[in-house]
Amino acid sequence: MPEFTLRLLERATPLFFVAVAVLLFFAIRLYRRTEPPVASRMRTFLFALRAVSIALLAFLLLDPVLSRLRERRVPARVPVLLDASLSMSLPFPDSSSVSAPGLAAPSRSDRLAEALTGEGARVLEDLGRKGKVEILRFGEGTSPLGWVAPREELSPTDDRTDLAQALSHAAGNDAASAGAILVFSDGANNVGEDPRALARRLGVPVVAIGVGADGPVSDVSVFAVEASNVAYIDNDVPVVAKLRARGDAIAGAVVRLVEGDTVLDSTRVDLPGGGVEREVRLKYVPKREGMHRYKVETPARTGEISPANNTQMFAVRVLKEKMKVLLVAGRPSFELTFLKRALESDVSLDVTPVVLSLERFPGRLGAGGPSFPDSETKLAAYDLVVLLDVAGRELDATRAARLTRYVIERGGALFVVGGARAFDLSTGPLAGVVPFVAPSATRSYGGPIVVDVTDVGRSHPVTRLETDAESNARIWAELPPLEEAPRFAAPSPQAKILVEGEGAGGAMGAVPLVASVERGKGRVLAWAGGPYWRWDLDSWGRGRSGDPYRKLVSRAVRWLVSRDSLKQVTIRASRTLYDGAEPVVLQSQVLDDEYRPIPGADVRVSVRGPVGGAGETSREISLVDLGDGRFEGKIPSLPPGDYVFEGRAKNGEVALGEDRGEWTVTPYRMELENPAPDFELLREVARASGGVFLRFDEIDKLQDVVSLEPVVQRSVRESPLGESPWAFAALLGFLGTEWALRKRRGLP
Repeated sequence: MPEFTLRLLERATPLFFVAVAVLLFFAIRLYRRTEPPVASRMRTFLFALRAVSIALLAFLLLDPVLSRLRERRVPARVPVLLDASLSMSLPFPDSSSVSAPGLAAPSRSDRLAEALTGEGARVLEDLGRKGKVEILRFGEGTSPLGWVAPREELSPTDDRTDLAQALSHAAGNDAASAGAILVFSDGANNVGEDPRALARRLGVPVVAIGVGADGPVSDVSVFAVEASNVAYIDNDVPVVAKLRARGDAIAGAVVRLVEGDTVLDSTRVDLPGGGVEREVRLKYVPKREGMHRYKVETPARTGEISPANNTQMFAVRVLKEKMKVLLVAGRPSFELTFLKRALESDVSLDVTPVVLSLERFPGRLGAGGPSFPDSETKLAAYDLVVLLDVAGRELDATRAARLTRYVIERGGALFVVGGARAFDLSTGPLAGVVPFVAPSATRSYGGPIVVDVTDVGRSHPVTRLETDAESNARIWAELPPLEEAPRFAAPSPQAKILVEGEGAGGAMGAVPLVASVERGKGRVLAWAGGPYWRWDLDSWGRGRSGDPYRKLVSRAVRWLVSRDSLKQVTIRASRTLYDGAEPVVLQSQVLDDEYRPIPGADVRVSVRGPVGGAGETSREISLVDLGDGRFEGKIPSLPPGDYVFEGRAKNGEVALGEDRGEWTVTPYRMELENPAPDFELLREVARASGGVFLRFDEIDKLQDVVSLEPVVQRSVRESPLGESPWAFAALLGFLGTEWALRKRRGLP
């Protein structure tokens, strides 16, 4: 039987009752005595019509709502979740596969599919007679299936498992209508919310059926590889691989470093078992430049549950040779120590230090070590020469002339660092090479001198330490002031001033500190003043790394030598190696001739791959303008293999430049990192929800543990009487009847 409830949405105030009473009072006055006279019974009837109309109008003004509650008993929903994640592809032998060793063991997914057409199907059909069974597959997401799921729809392809999301999807918005949720899974869960926490508040019992062999499994995995992503021809490259064995200990497991079919190195390691990690050190010597794909592998063993995680791939860009840097210092100093350390921290640099003041003394930095090249051929072997606090009088005319020809004629790179003495070159051959015009007398300003990046410096590759303008400005603002700035007669007309300094109170005005200039075929960069080593030390003293100083040194070297790495249009994949579940991120920087960002450019990238694979395709994407000359695009997860790309940037119809590159996609393996079923998780989920856990061979017990009493379904229908046409018709009926009777009796 429906239950009716009446509610008034508006509150009746005292003023409301006064108004109703006034209306009733005038109705009484109206019908106490009429003209012409009317019979007493008619006056009473007319008053009753007027009073009922007033009462009905007052009732409707209170916004009444009539609610009707209906209850009915319906069969309960029974969502059935079937795990279709990649871990379900692991073997789950049955008795027949054990007795026939030549037969490949069925996978967990195979056993589940067979169960749904066998005993499990009969159990589900019996449950369907008591409730409404809903079949769903789940992994990274959840989707519905038919009553009998085809084997291909249960194919274990999802590379992640989100059990909490699957349970939430199964419960839906009306969890009360579900009698129970059945979960067929191996318990692997690697993304999303903790399913135990969700189960506690779900309000529906979860019956978890564990798919897989209970107990420990035998498995060896290479789960991590540490190696530099840049290497050089004919140089040893160390590789650190991490392995572990689940199950029993393994003595003398073979570990190989392989490129293609060639074994580059191998060793043996004892794995203690039980998931304990072990490190293995390997090495190789690359012989060809370019992008190389290597892998660390260990052979599959008899009884191992899966060989899919026995291999770990990594990619390395092999360069022809390291950039050779000749670091020439006038004398030992803190500046020499910090600059040498910053240069040597870059694995792409081969640094040769020479201290001119120690040339006549024994020792590693003196007569017993390298010396300044005594010929142009030997000097030309270096990609970059750094002059640190070298006064003009410390370079004889021959060396200075050799350096001048090295820059102008051979296209060498020169980096001059130091105070006023380092730029005392007014009478030497290098006077026309550095970006400053030195005065006749060596002079300098005293500190503190606060540094500031110029408009040109904010976009120049050397001084743009961060792509974001605000972040870059913040880094420069936090650097400590310098103590010295040389007094130059003027900067060279061709020089670009990147950083200026200003003394306290601005008395000395802005003086140039960092400047670049093109000389003939070469490039020159100058850091005037100092000490710059405090930029490194101060950063560490504040509990931060010395990254700003080292990044500035690294970018200075790159701009001077590796011009391609700082060209005006660059398009790069954010990494050279992705796993199959990650989107590939393409990033681009578009600059003009002055290295200023070009906004609004059209950057398009053509991607081809997997190269040589059966599914090789080509696609083109447009990169999104992020502002400040930066562009970015994303490609969703790709099949494993090698990919190459070519990109072009245009501004209208004007071509700005192009770039190309490559990356590699490896198979996604999170699902296989721990191949053992996690039945303990399933037990905890079931316990937290008020349900039970069953092993796979206990499917026939589902009838006993799943209680499917009909669910009481309640529905409420609300009818606002103020909007009802019947209430409006009744009000008009009462008032119309009163008016008609009054007219027939001759009343006004």
